[in-house]
Amino acid sequence: MALPARLKIKSWLTVVAAAALTLLAIPPTASASTETLSVDLSTTAGPMTGVGEGFLYGLSQDGSAPGDNYLQPLNLTLMRGGGAHIPGDGWIGDGYKAGAGYQARINSIIAQARRVTQAPYHAEYVLMLSDLWGADLTQPGNALYPCNNGDCSSWTTFIDTTVAAMQSAGVTVTYEPYNEPNAGGFFPPGIGTQYWNMWNSAVREIRRVAPSARIDGPAYASNPTSAMQTWIQTAKAAGTLPDVISYHLGGGTTDDPVAAVAQVNGYLSAAGVTGLTQSSNEYLVPDQQDPAHTAWMLDRFAQSGMATAARTEWINCCTSGDLGVILNHTGGNLVPSGQYWTYRAYANLTGTRVATTGSGSTTITAAIDSTKNQAAALIGDSAGFVGQANVSITGFGSVPWLASGGATHVEVDRIPNVASLNSPQTVFSGNLTVSGGAITVPVALGDKNGAYVVYVTPPGPVTSDTTTDDTATSGTDHFGYGANWGTATGVSDLSQGTAHWSNTTGGTATYTFTGSGATIWGVKDRDQGIAAFSIDGGPVTYADDYATTRTPQAPLWSTTGLSSGTHTVTISNTGTKNSASTNVTVALDYATVTPNISTIDEAATTGTNRFGYGTNWGAATNISDLYSATTHWNGTTGSTATLTFTGTGAVIYGVKDVDQGIATYSVDGGTARSVDDYSATRIPGASLFTTSGLTSGTHTITITVTGTKNGASSNDIIALDSATAF
Repeated sequence: MALPARLKIKSWLTVVAAAALTLLAIPPTASASTETLSVDLSTTAGPMTGVGEGFLYGLSQDGSAPGDNYLQPLNLTLMRGGGAHIPGDGWIGDGYKAGAGYQARINSIIAQARRVTQAPYHAEYVLMLSDLWGADLTQPGNALYPCNNGDCSSWTTFIDTTVAAMQSAGVTVTYEPYNEPNAGGFFPPGIGTQYWNMWNSAVREIRRVAPSARIDGPAYASNPTSAMQTWIQTAKAAGTLPDVISYHLGGGTTDDPVAAVAQVNGYLSAAGVTGLTQSSNEYLVPDQQDPAHTAWMLDRFAQSGMATAARTEWINCCTSGDLGVILNHTGGNLVPSGQYWTYRAYANLTGTRVATTGSGSTTITAAIDSTKNQAAALIGDSAGFVGQANVSITGFGSVPWLASGGATHVEVDRIPNVASLNSPQTVFSGNLTVSGGAITVPVALGDKNGAYVVYVTPPGPVTSDTTTDDTATSGTDHFGYGANWGTATGVSDLSQGTAHWSNTTGGTATYTFTGSGATIWGVKDRDQGIAAFSIDGGPVTYADDYATTRTPQAPLWSTTGLSSGTHTVTISNTGTKNSASTNVTVALDYATVTPNISTIDEAATTGTNRFGYGTNWGAATNISDLYSATTHWNGTTGSTATLTFTGTGAVIYGVKDVDQGIATYSVDGGTARSVDDYSATRIPGASLFTTSGLTSGTHTITITVTGTKNGASSNDIIALDSATAF
């Protein structure tokens, strides 16, 4: 039986751990800096709008690439294009009229706009008229630019033809008269009389033939400066202000979206202009294009009040369909990079943004979404910070659905800066105790170019004794070492201060464990080599342990989804290394095991793991938001149900809602604990009760309907959905 979605292990480096265990596997070194970040779940800051989920030239020429499997999860809000670099050179190449070159670019624009502005997408498409004209840096040296010598007739004909084509195709676009007119190459005449003739005639003609159309500009190739203030004043005087003030961000000390929006708002206010939105329709210069800086920009966009933003295109321009190379072309296929997963993590911040506070160059943005039973936060950095970030998350009292039995579940993912990444790397996944309505999540920011994501959800299974130190050579889970393995002690940044290491070719160690998966943790550093890993004698995979900065307690290798039983990992020193490494050492610190987890439907009343029901329990079917669409329910005082299972712990899931009551839970006849199932909003599949740390064997949990309820509840019903045993 497949696990329900809420119980699936999300990533190949998941570690399930008890709250009492060390939270993260990568503690800071003694000399590392520490930052404090905060998330206040009780203070809302408006909806998450997805600003920043936009791309310049991100689609293929025909609009079909990348596939929906990559594009839809990003919750796209903006796409910007105009047929740049399509052979034929647009209006210029056709002799300043609509010919084959112009038509090829129009066809591309229509295909792209049609895809992203229609269901299932809801993005804005910005049509760059200057690209369609042919001024895309491929134009010939003798090219004429709009309103040359004061003659705007060809320009207005071009606009009329283009607007008519969009209307005929039935697509809605935002018109951008000219890209980077202040950058020289796109508009050599510069910001003077010819420019203003071009701009004013474009705005007036678009509004004449398409009165409801949106217009953006000036798309200046710089962070906002006093030149933008002059532009606003001039356009206002001419009556040609656009609907959206656009400009580009990247580089220098003024690329912060929060500061940029405030600066431009000041210019607008000084000019007495209201009602305009802002767009950074190009952001991130080449040396900023890594997950850390991307996450930093997205965090700041979310907090800026900017309406839209589009990631710039610097490589492989302009219709390659790889979203600006955050998807990479490998073997004829597109594969995601770390930057792609950063955008995807940001898209996972849905619902309502909550108050956050960053520290130094490190930022954090967070959102809560009751429909997903989730709070999520994205952490980015703009200056390569490496050290500890203590994330203080408060306000659990305002979101009671995130906690159960005094605990909540936390997952921390790292997104490294690599060109090919199957998924983010989960560095912690486990339950934490909520104390005083708060938790603290220490996140080791050991990757200066990486982004980090924190997910908080209702608690799942809690397990104990899932960590095996490298010195454990006996017991159910244990290491074994062949010849040529040394032991290091007193190493302060390693688990229990120890490691086993080898720098001899063929040096072999084993890790034997019982569970469905395991992760081997060790050292990554400038002198580490390449290790080979094999599970149960199967295919060999390799891990390069080289890193430019020391990362103690780093995840070296992981496996999940194994069959129930005992397994053995073989680790070998290959005697090879990254060319940048100074040695071939392999150092092992500890291992963590993912336990075998069984899912039990509430309708299962036979077998090793089963429910049992006394009198007065009803069964309901066809409830789409519950596991197997069924539930057993009861509102009669004193009625009981049981869960019998084999393992060391279990979680019982059910319904929390406005009409639910209070039940008690007792494990093996022990002390009964009351659980209130009332919730102001319906939570199907909620975690009602958790027990863990039991002796391995068969146990029984007794659930008793008390006939009592929260004062806010309209009834005293108890509804059971499923359970997991581990």
